[in-house]
Amino acid sequence: MKNAIADLAAKFINNTGKNVFLTGKAGTGKTTFLKYIIKHTFKNAVIVAPTGIAAINAGGVTIHSMFQLPFGSFVPANEVAHDPNASSRINTPNSLFHHFQMNNIKRKVIQEMELLIIDEVSMLRADIVDAIDHVLRFVRRRRNIPFGGVQVLFIGDLLQLPPIVKEDEWDYLKKYYTSIFFFEALVLKESSLLHLELDKIYRQADDTFIRVLNNLRNNQVTTEDIALLNEYYKPDFVAPDNYIQLTTHNYKADRINQEALQKLTTKSCFYKGEISGDFSESAYPVELNMELKVGAQVMFIKNDAATDKKFYNGKIGKVVALEEANIKVFFEEENKTIEVSQSEWQNIKYRVDKISSQIEEEVIGSFFQYPIKLAWAITVHKSQGLTFTRAVIDIGNAFAPGQVYVALSRLTSLEGLVLSSPINYNSLKEDENITAFSTTKNSVASLDKVLEDASHQFYKEYITQCFDFSELEQKLKYHVISYSKDENKSAKQKQVSWAMMLRDEFMIEKINADKFLVQIKQIIDPSNAEYKSILHLRISKANAYFTGALKRFAKTIETQRTNIKGEKKIKQYDEELQDLDTLFFKQLQATNKAEAFINAVVNNYDLTREHINNALLNKEKAEEIKSKPALSKKKKPTKGDSQELTYTLYKQGKSLLEIVAERGLATSTIESHLAHFTALGLIDVFKFVSKEKYLAIIKIVDTRGITLAGSIRNLLGDDYSFSEIRFAIGYYQNANKNLG
Repeated sequence: MKNAIADLAAKFINNTGKNVFLTGKAGTGKTTFLKYIIKHTFKNAVIVAPTGIAAINAGGVTIHSMFQLPFGSFVPANEVAHDPNASSRINTPNSLFHHFQMNNIKRKVIQEMELLIIDEVSMLRADIVDAIDHVLRFVRRRRNIPFGGVQVLFIGDLLQLPPIVKEDEWDYLKKYYTSIFFFEALVLKESSLLHLELDKIYRQADDTFIRVLNNLRNNQVTTEDIALLNEYYKPDFVAPDNYIQLTTHNYKADRINQEALQKLTTKSCFYKGEISGDFSESAYPVELNMELKVGAQVMFIKNDAATDKKFYNGKIGKVVALEEANIKVFFEEENKTIEVSQSEWQNIKYRVDKISSQIEEEVIGSFFQYPIKLAWAITVHKSQGLTFTRAVIDIGNAFAPGQVYVALSRLTSLEGLVLSSPINYNSLKEDENITAFSTTKNSVASLDKVLEDASHQFYKEYITQCFDFSELEQKLKYHVISYSKDENKSAKQKQVSWAMMLRDEFMIEKINADKFLVQIKQIIDPSNAEYKSILHLRISKANAYFTGALKRFAKTIETQRTNIKGEKKIKQYDEELQDLDTLFFKQLQATNKAEAFINAVVNNYDLTREHINNALLNKEKAEEIKSKPALSKKKKPTKGDSQELTYTLYKQGKSLLEIVAERGLATSTIESHLAHFTALGLIDVFKFVSKEKYLAIIKIVDTRGITLAGSIRNLLGDDYSFSEIRFAIGYYQNANKNLG
């Protein structure tokens, strides 16, 4: 990496076990760093974020789904007197696990996890960090180690959207936390947190603007700064094309966009997105049903995946043509028109690969829609991560410290700034807890020494872990104990002597491994400048020796499986032997990883997952397993076919839940299929929404011009479901189109 701080942060991630908080001003490359780490680290990494949209954008999952956290607050003490009539739920360490049921896939991911990346930590609450810590310790069975031994990388800007806590929740939490920000978590008092800040700004080049932004960020704003910014206050300014309005509240942005759209005299065209598999409505990156007109100002919300990069996240243009299969957008500054096709957003879950023991992503759902949204206006919060050349900013009523900074820092220069309201000095006051925490940032001068010391400790811990045969020893002991029945009762019981022989032979190698671990701890001596070379030699020899031993045990198990073929009722026993074989293979992978790791250290290059997968993990064994024929997959139906199949099942009298169960798709997907036929008039809309609710929804559409489901629900309340709003709007829009 070209950024010195980013390069140093990457070394801390790959070569130490230290927890890191990576922050930085807007436009300094935090998202770029996250993507770099995921691509280059050799560690088993998982990305989580506080909200569904943040998780989709980061390429991860939500915190609550990953760690199966109940909603509500987490109090890090069991002796809590909780008012049963309180509106907020209070969880304790005991209640957290009272009904804790985690499936084997997720449990395995947590057990194999080495690096946890938490994005958008400005929204992350201290009590949630402590809840994560408790789950990691519990599932990994390492109760005395912070985060159960997992390294945590926190990424975010504390001047962006703050965590939300209700007053009655804070009444409980304030007894344990000074503030609700993530850095107040008790687990972070127990374990040190490295605090690094990216300081090279890529978005702005105007030195005056950069100085003002820095002063805003550092709570050092001057009267001269305020005077300079308020020179751009233009209350009567009428925004021409290519200007976007930034405001503080969703309803304002929605109203501005809908009013501007309705003023256009061109014909409305509706573009319906598609959902495949499991994709939560709360994580939709854009509207599922998109209304556009020629002349509409739109903004791209993704970077172009193509090599020529025709658009980027935040780029603004004007719709000049609407066709069935694509949309044409014109960029005035470049005098260029591009064709836009649908993009895909993926919802993933994590699983552990049986061959490599690596944590991998599995796509469980996709959202397909055009990567644009109406862009006459957007909220400050939703503008995070975007870049604008021109913007009208309404932040006179900014409700959170840092909102002014976030809004202004979206711009590339002062030249494109217009303020529709003067900046309120009170809105510039930074939270004193953030101010105090910012002083804990590690000085660059001290980082090299911290890295060196932490690296030596990590070498010792990582290599010791790779040659620790304790887990395999425990599993073998349990396997021997499982031969508990009379040998005449099952084929397995006749093999007890074989199992005992395997265990006894393994224990000889376990003793050898323990002796080697003692040597490792003696060799790793920072005072000896040559210790890495000596360690490299010893690990290479040890790996060669243990590779032979572990392969020999695997061959013994393979022979045993061959010998019992033909016996009756041996399916479960054969599966147990397969599990043992997998454990020996996993141990073989670990010793190979140790050699690859020390080789990277000695030769001064970063070990990556690609090195692990391509060169280290016993490719012969992996290829043997991969060569087994896979189950054939059913052909995925096309969009039209899928909708028709849902409609056919509905006409057969099946309920929504019955269709969901039969088709194996998400409820929201089935609802979108049925909403399509409701809009066409083939299904009675009042089967899905009452007349009273329908009229209330349509009243909002008529009087306010709002068609965004989320905005309508915010106005009407939680009694109105997204599906009810979707059915009502779809039917209403189709009816109006037919009347026209």
